[in-house]
Amino acid sequence: MSPKLVWDFFGRTDSGCVRSNNEDNFGIDPDLGLLIVADGMGGHNSGEVASELAVSTIRDCARRMLGGEKVLVPEGGAPGVPVRCRQLEHFIKTANTVIYEKGRAFPKDAGMGTTVVAALADEKVLSVAHVGDSRLYLFRRGVLSQLTEDHSLVGDQLRRGLITPEAAAHSTLQNILTRAVGAEPEVNVDVAEHPVLPGDMVLLATDGLNKMVSDAQLATVLAREPAPAQVVDALLGMARRAGGLDNITVICGRLGAAPARGFWQQVSRLWER
Repeated sequence: MSPKLVWDFFGRTDSGCVRSNNEDNFGIDPDLGLLIVADGMGGHNSGEVASELAVSTIRDCARRMLGGEKVLVPEGGAPGVPVRCRQLEHFIKTANTVIYEKGRAFPKDAGMGTTVVAALADEKVLSVAHVGDSRLYLFRRGVLSQLTEDHSLVGDQLRRGLITPEAAAHSTLQNILTRAVGAEPEVNVDVAEHPVLPGDMVLLATDGLNKMVSDAQLATVLAREPAPAQVVDALLGMARRAGGLDNITVICGRLGAAPARGFWQQVSRLWER
């Protein structure tokens, strides 16, 4: 019998070395396999309001739709889109409405918004949805792949071949987003589903990480550190040592065999029957 596969998740957020406040937020629900990273934007404290609302709304929606005996499926959606992707899309669009309406109701929060990258992970599939330039990477057998595309002016220029990757990495236009959650009444959400294998690692992060740490450096850390907590701590430290110009948020997950039960744990299980 093959060993049961489980995900090990760990996440942290850091204000960085320059900014006094932290507009990033993240959420992990290991029971659902739900991961969320959000990078807020807006004046005063509105950025952190938007990112916190995104994380809490998505998490609450997921617990209502996925956490009961019956899994609920949103109506509509494009033909052929997997159910879990449709669910993630619904969660993010619900967060978009909540943030947009709060911005309309409170002048100090007008125009606020946030990036969101969210995933549902089980032992076979990783479902991903995102808006903005927070990223999700997959690390498999020594190869790092970015599974999301940045919804930013620089990202669009790069995809159209107007600039090189080197120019994109140093562009002064990196912070200009073409999509954000809560900025408009409606939002387009990119969704995709990817098969996963034992040993795979996933990394969700705000742009405070990739602005300071290159993809080659990310791959080196993921190859060196087997535990998600060690990966996250190492990457946050690297981003801070490189200048920490923005808030930094990282979630790492690794798919592996469930820990073997000890002798007394197995005995106790027999008595529970």
